[in-house]
This record gives sequence, structure tokens and C-alpha cells, in this order.
Amino acid sequence: MLVFDVETTTDPAAIPLLPPCEAPGNYRDPDKIAAAIAERTAERNAKLALDPDCCRIVCLGYTYADGAMVITACNTAESERTALSDFWAAWGAVGAQAVGYNCVAFDLPVLIQRSRLLSVPYPRITLRKYGSPDCYDLMLELSHNGLTGYKSLAFWCRRFGLDVPEDATSGKDIAALVAAGAWDVIEAHCRADITKTWMLAQRILPGVR
Repeated sequence: MLVFDVETTTDPAAIPLLPPCEAPGNYRDPDKIAAAIAERTAERNAKLALDPDCCRIVCLGYTYADGAMVITACNTAESERTALSDFWAAWGAVGAQAVGYNCVAFDLPVLIQRSRLLSVPYPRITLRKYGSPDCYDLMLELSHNGLTGYKSLAFWCRRFGLDVPEDATSGKDIAALVAAGAWDVIEAHCRADITKTWMLAQRILPGVR
């Protein structure tokens, strides 16, 4: 298996390209209008970390069937470009079966868009709303393509009683960790998510190793 995961934050370069936020139409007081615009702008910008068109990759990780794991913190555009190039080389390895969690709706769109923006060659990948012939998405597998509702990776690891590593960090913490320069914590979180995904795949995908 080629198990992969990305950690992202808002790309500041995308913010000026978006339409400005507006205050509610019934506001008249200039101070309230300014405060409302500032609040809405901050909320929108924070959510851009999960928008494949407006985020950037701050950590990219993947692992192979032999257990070797590659975790790359991307604190510059050049390091992100190199990480993407190395990842697509691994993706193209003969016999590699890609596996992720929520990778069809998030990780792969991010990887593709960032590759386009950074001029990194990437393979043709087919993405559909409920799956992809090019990879296994464990979230879709476990929800029967959304029929029974989506649950977190952590939930399913607990549900199957998997002995996975402890991780106090979540995706919502990444932006603050980037701002603090805590790249070791970001890498550790990415590594933990890959380990969880790997173990879950071993449990629910018979014959995929």
C-alpha cells in the first residue's frame, strides 16, 4: 500500500483573489460594519485551510508496504514542490495501491491543485463524488459511499480496537502550529494519521498489503 496524508493551512496568496466579505445589510453603524466585516473575513480565511483551491501543503507524508515512511514538512514553496515531485514518483511505483482517509474529497484535490499551481507534473487521476478507481478511500469504504454517514479516522480506529499512537493534535491546530514554527509537532501528527490509516486499511481491506 501507498498510504498518504497531507496537512494544510491557508495560502495567503489566495486571499486577495477572493471577493471581500460584507456586513449584514441592516447594519448602519460604521464601527459595527467594520467589526462584522473583520469577523467574517477572519472566519472565511481560517476555513480556506480546507479549501483545495486556497490552501497550501505544510506537511506531506506517505508510507510503503515495507513500512518505510516519508514525512516532509513544507515551510517554503520550494520544499512543497520537492515533496510533491517525490510523492508522485512514489505514486507511480509499479504495484503501489494508494490508500487514504477522505482522500477523494480532500487530499487528492489538494495534491493535484498544488501541483498545478507549483508546476509539478502529476499523473492523470479520476475523482468522482463517491470514489476513485485510482485509490481506496477508507472513509467512503466504511460509510458505504456516504449511505451511513461519515465518521472520523479516530472513531474507526477506536471502533475496531486498533492499538494506534496517541495524538493530541488535530487538523484545526495546524495553522497555529505553523505560526509557532512547531514543525516537529506537525510532522508527528502527520505520521500518526498515516499510521492510523495504515492499520485501519490492514483491518478492512482483505488482500491489500
